[in-house]
Amino acid sequence: MSYSGMRVILTLYLRNKLNYTDDEAKEIYHMFNGMVSLCPIFGGIIADNYLGKYRTILYMMFIYVLGNSLVAVTAIPQLMLPGRLCTLLGLFLFAIGTGGIRPCVTAFGGEQFTLPKQEILLTLYFSILYFNLCVGSLIAKTLAPIFRGDFQCFGDKDCYTLAFGAPVIVIVFSIVVFVSGRRRYIIRQPKGNVVVDFTKCVFLGLKLKITNRSQNKHSHWLDSTRHKYSHQFISDVKRTLSILKLFLVTPVFWSLLEQMGSSWALQASKMDGRLGSYTIKADQLIVLSPISVMSFIAVSQKYLYPCLAKWNLLTNPLNKLKVGGIMAALAFVASASVETYLKTTYPELPQTGCSQLRIFNGNNCNVTIFNKGKNISHTIPPLSYFTNTKVNISNKENVAFDFVSDCFKRKHQDLFLEENKANSFFLTTNHSYYYEDNVEKSKSGFPMVRFLVTEEIKEPIVMYNMKSNNIEVNISATDINTRVEIYRSQYSIQVGDRDILNDIQLESGGVYNIILTKDKTDYKANVILITEPNSITILLLIPQIVFLSIAEVMYVVTGSELAFREAPENMKAVIGSIWILMQAFGNILIIVLTRLLVNVQMQTQFIMYSSIMFVSILIFHYQSRNYEFANKIEDEELMGMEERLQCETNVLKYKLNDTNPEGITLELSE
Repeated sequence: MSYSGMRVILTLYLRNKLNYTDDEAKEIYHMFNGMVSLCPIFGGIIADNYLGKYRTILYMMFIYVLGNSLVAVTAIPQLMLPGRLCTLLGLFLFAIGTGGIRPCVTAFGGEQFTLPKQEILLTLYFSILYFNLCVGSLIAKTLAPIFRGDFQCFGDKDCYTLAFGAPVIVIVFSIVVFVSGRRRYIIRQPKGNVVVDFTKCVFLGLKLKITNRSQNKHSHWLDSTRHKYSHQFISDVKRTLSILKLFLVTPVFWSLLEQMGSSWALQASKMDGRLGSYTIKADQLIVLSPISVMSFIAVSQKYLYPCLAKWNLLTNPLNKLKVGGIMAALAFVASASVETYLKTTYPELPQTGCSQLRIFNGNNCNVTIFNKGKNISHTIPPLSYFTNTKVNISNKENVAFDFVSDCFKRKHQDLFLEENKANSFFLTTNHSYYYEDNVEKSKSGFPMVRFLVTEEIKEPIVMYNMKSNNIEVNISATDINTRVEIYRSQYSIQVGDRDILNDIQLESGGVYNIILTKDKTDYKANVILITEPNSITILLLIPQIVFLSIAEVMYVVTGSELAFREAPENMKAVIGSIWILMQAFGNILIIVLTRLLVNVQMQTQFIMYSSIMFVSILIFHYQSRNYEFANKIEDEELMGMEERLQCETNVLKYKLNDTNPEGITLELSE
């Protein structure tokens, strides 16, 4: 619950509160996931060699609490802690704690059963454990966005502190429950880590092969280590390496699956979450993932797989892995299609070689503007504006304009324009105000408003939220450079005790300018839309989430089972650790590709990930063509042993009969 809750809101927190860019937030998110997947190897070594599983779990849970608490406390703005530093430190401690807990909990639980007497109970334990993981993830992905978005704390319009801090209470409670069973646990003392022995054996074999000390002496390069390791151990290492060969392309799949909480969360933040009277938050739709996973597990085990088995389809786990990879690739094709459609609602940003020019008329009469050099001639109605998003500008220029109006004398004025900037001017009767505009949508998804107030208004101005019945913004006539982030709602503008504009509906993602002026005793106002609000429904993300969830069941669940069943008995820990490590490599792959594709459009990135996934499935198909399953190898070895035994028995019979002149027959047992 804690880990899933952290993941589901982390990307938005890094971008919205710590002011990282989209790419930087995405990189940190995947660095965190990579650390979480890398640390279990060290946690397993510590548990098996030094502390034991029980003490490792217990000690690491306290480090886990410390990391989670640090992230939650850092989100309190009044404490003025170094946000980025403390958050990264908290995530690091969080990853270390996870590294000690993750590899030990499953094994420690399994050690509580006596085999083969309690084989059925052991199977039930693993089923309950996986179900609990899904339930915890479902709860976290449901509640964390609600805590973040529906609660306000410490003067913010959201409450990341509550979203990060609530799981801490659950963790502390879980520590109490865990320790309470101390006297009933079967606790085994550390007896060495096979991961270390496996690594030493492989490196020794490679060293001897490189130095040619094993050349022409053995049929396999690992056989040169027989002077240090037993024949059975070397055979298990060979078997393990053959399994790991199948998993070489696994990081590619993880690089797709892990983006559900980063790239897809950022994609959702730019969409319309309205569903009737309820608004789905950008980080809340991902709750469909654990629901889809649990549903598909039940459906596939009960109906789908047995039905396909009648036609001899998907009976081979390797084929399930291939189908899972294809489903993941199709999910990213779907996300690329959504992104292409979504791009039509993105604001037009300033471009190199051009300047965006906006002139807002704060007068009660028309204003005509002229510039021969830029071929600009336009009449701006009262409380309206002129825009040209592609004025050719090199570096910085002062562009001369003539302003003609009945409200003031003809003016000749130079307007300062800068390349690759949005330059805006607010014209009043006596002044021309300049500010550098920002047409981008709010990172949090809220509406953004800028107020342009003429000097004739002296009374206090407020923006009133008609749904919550409270004052949302106190407007300053002099603060033209500030954009205000507000809630999606209906508003009214009040000057003094008078309502001058009612029923203003401001939507999520929209950027608005509100012009206010006074004509003698009459107040006037107008709302100007600068950037279109989010208008494409977030429900379009459902197909890609469902596709990737099905892929997760067919790839991750099948891969975990395959790794466990195919691994030699004393190498299951090795395979389990490396399977988790593949997830870390997948996050590293995302970080590398994010750096390489920094200037590539998002839909193109999605297509590239999909293409890489298709290629990896082809490679996997090629590698797995001649793969022999462990049970088949065991059967062949058993048949071979029986044939050798029969042959040796016949030879022995022949020799005994040959030395027995009386032809006495001897009965030989196995």
